Amino acid sequence: IFELAQYPEVLKKVIEEVNTVLAENDGKITYDNLKKMEYLELCMNETLRKYPGLPLLNRICTQDYQIPGTDKVIEKGTPIVISLYGIHRDPEHFPDPETFDPERFLPENRNYNPNAYMPFGEGPRHCIAQRMGKINSKLSVVKILQNFNVEIMPRQDIEIDNHSIAIIPKGGINVRLSKKQKTN
Repeated sequence: IFELAQYPEVLKKVIEEVNTVLAENDGKITYDNLKKMEYLELCMNETLRKYPGLPLLNRICTQDYQIPGTDKVIEKGTPIVISLYGIHRDPEHFPDPETFDPERFLPENRNYNPNAYMPFGEGPRHCIAQRMGKINSKLSVVKILQNFNVEIMPRQDIEIDNHSIAIIPKGGINVRLSKKQKTN
């Protein structure tokens, strides 16, 4: 919602898609109807890129590894911390990484390194609840858009509080919503 409030053209597309899908299905919100909201899915992917739920991966080095171009060796058994937040915001992997651009995830626009996108981790330790988390998030956004107007706000960056392992915005996030008037 924070990003949608800053990008009115994206907000408009999401609202149109939600309204269309719900109108075609008697206003019912079902799992299948949420899956039809493909543009909303792109927005979820981009949000997870900018703000991964857990911004790092913890791993253990499984074999001695010499860092290319150096004489440094990471020894087997060494704990490794990988910054997903840093990878997801690296312009080498995601052009213009500070811009909220859901369409970067369209197959015809794919201009990023798909191996660098790991919002739920990767490999055998990836989040087993990723589908549930995404569908619940989509449902939440749909319910907000059904009941509230999201007021457009100037673009701003979130300052991250560094006192937590999770991404927590310093001072919170302000978004202005106004209750929609019910029509008969």
